[in-house]
Amino acid sequence: MLFFLSLPINIAIFLAFSGVFNLYQGIWRYVSVEDLKDIVAASALASLVFMFIIIFSGKFEGYPRSIYVMNFAFFVIFSGGTRFTIRVFRESFAPQSDTAKNVLIIGAGSAGNDVVKALKTAKLKDYVPVGFIDRDKSTHGKRMQGLKVLGDLKSMKSQIKKHRVHEVFIAIPEATNRTVKEIMQAAKIPEWEVKFKIVPSMMDIMSGKLRINQIRDVSINDLLSRPNITLDDTHVRKQLTAKTVLITGAGGSIGSEICYQVAAYKPARMILLDAGEENAYHIDQGIKKRHSDEVAIHTVVGNIADNGFMDLLLREHKVDFIFHAAAYKHVHLMEWNPLACIKNNVMATANLAAYAERYGVKQFVMISTDKAVNPRGLMGISKRIAERVVLERDPSGTLFNVVRFGNVLGSSGSVIPHFQRLIREGGPITVTSPEAKRYFMSIPEAVQLVLQASTLNQSNTIFLLDMGEPVFIADLAKNLIELSGLKVGEDIEIEYTGLRAGEKLFEELLTESEDIVKTPFEKIRMQKNKNFDPDKVNKFVHDLRTIVELGNVKTLYDNMSDLVPEMTGPDFKEFRENMFA
Repeated sequence: MLFFLSLPINIAIFLAFSGVFNLYQGIWRYVSVEDLKDIVAASALASLVFMFIIIFSGKFEGYPRSIYVMNFAFFVIFSGGTRFTIRVFRESFAPQSDTAKNVLIIGAGSAGNDVVKALKTAKLKDYVPVGFIDRDKSTHGKRMQGLKVLGDLKSMKSQIKKHRVHEVFIAIPEATNRTVKEIMQAAKIPEWEVKFKIVPSMMDIMSGKLRINQIRDVSINDLLSRPNITLDDTHVRKQLTAKTVLITGAGGSIGSEICYQVAAYKPARMILLDAGEENAYHIDQGIKKRHSDEVAIHTVVGNIADNGFMDLLLREHKVDFIFHAAAYKHVHLMEWNPLACIKNNVMATANLAAYAERYGVKQFVMISTDKAVNPRGLMGISKRIAERVVLERDPSGTLFNVVRFGNVLGSSGSVIPHFQRLIREGGPITVTSPEAKRYFMSIPEAVQLVLQASTLNQSNTIFLLDMGEPVFIADLAKNLIELSGLKVGEDIEIEYTGLRAGEKLFEELLTESEDIVKTPFEKIRMQKNKNFDPDKVNKFVHDLRTIVELGNVKTLYDNMSDLVPEMTGPDFKEFRENMFA
């Protein structure tokens, strides 16, 4: 009788504490351990307050003490049990997609737990997790989220066959490129097609770009033998904040990434310069969408080789830093158009450097390429001359530097998009030679290192980015074919075509005469210019305008050969035959 008399008080107290702990706001079908903690806390406090009221009110003599314990247990079971029953029912009977695939999760850690949780709570089950694979033997045989840890990488093939797995999710945010490659090799079964996805890197997660359960397809970036890097951007932030920055080639692959990364440091003003209207439009829209409230953005269409235009632009804006990324860069195309190549890559660079000095720019950073080392083709020759134009100058108030690196993944004209297009078209993929090797890095990584190199405050210096180990182009093609779910030789053929004009089997980052020294940054080295001859460079630039305007290709070739004695080709006959080919 006493119990029934106290029941309204008991229920009122529990409902009040349920409100205090926000139990009414939870979505029952997504109930979690955190929700259970709140339920236990609300039940415990409600039972405790109820006990004090019963004891000190004096109106419930002889009230059984066991009721207090039973009261707490009932609240936990009733409130938590109903929620978890709804979740279990929903997860067990959620409709499966007609194309639902069995999935094996690599990594029985917190990331794996979150991925499985996301898959289980999906409204429509496109993926059905069957178990975990983990290198930690202490986890083998144990269960997480109701799924068993089935073994290590050695057991992957047997588990894939046993559970008819079609996709593998790599739930290791800190996984290196080597780890991803090992996992893919361990899962490769000739007669069985398996696709791979990966959770975001810890850098993406910490920056807020992605959440742990936002999986994506494994990309070619994940397979390159490069260590993951984390940079301290304190010096970059200090240097660029509240400054005016001019970026040439702003709409290109490298230039646009420089724009986005520079904008994140909140300069006072950015001048986005590009010769192409369409490129300028796209970068203008992209930057203003993200940073228009923080940075004054001026998008300018124009050619840096135009003296009057550049004079007006730099008089109008007091520029602190110039990042010069504008260049013609397609190797074989430049062999056909040497005059345009030299005019754009050399004359325009000389023009911009001269105006940087005239208008007191603090620092001028030029983006160069490994093709400038012992150059074989016109593009590389033009970039090597541009390096000398930038570095071999009489002292002034402007710091002039060059940052030299190899190929970047995903740039316009890069081999990766070219291969992907050929795969979509059904092949074949054309590769110059099975021995051809190139250095690769991602565009964001390259730009991070460029910005960091600019903080070293060195003048007349070439900064070299650590490119890791060179990669065989043929291996790159094979990996892309396999990542597309196809088989080399069956679905897509690889054909070898031989080197094109201006190409080399492998690229270098240094000539024999260049010595490098370490910098405070592990991934950046530097080479101080030794062969300082500004008079010779100035004469070359002075004569160049007349030579190009008159189309005097023999004099142009002779002058280039004199200024770049280390060039390995072409000879004049080849140079002339390739022109306008």
